[in-house]
Amino acid sequence: MSNNGHNFQHERSLSPAAYQRMIDKLGMSQVGAGRWLGVSERTARRMVSGDTEIPTAVVMLLHACVDYGISPIVPKKPRVLK
Repeated sequence: MSNNGHNFQHERSLSPAAYQRMIDKLGMSQVGAGRWLGVSERTARRMVSGDTEIPTAVVMLLHACVDYGISPIVPKKPRVLK
């Protein structure tokens, strides 16, 4: 079975700088990437700063998006109801 030229043997981890480059390549901000991934703004910033390890599933998802040219749709910031 052909893999259509895609590399499915990516590293299972990313440095914070490589993570930032990938979300930049996908057109997302740090906060937007966090929203898309379902994590808090604080966690999103900590992944870029290196204070929080980037989960393997996130690494693989980002690689798949980049490899296949998938543009993530970032949800809008939820409104707080008063």
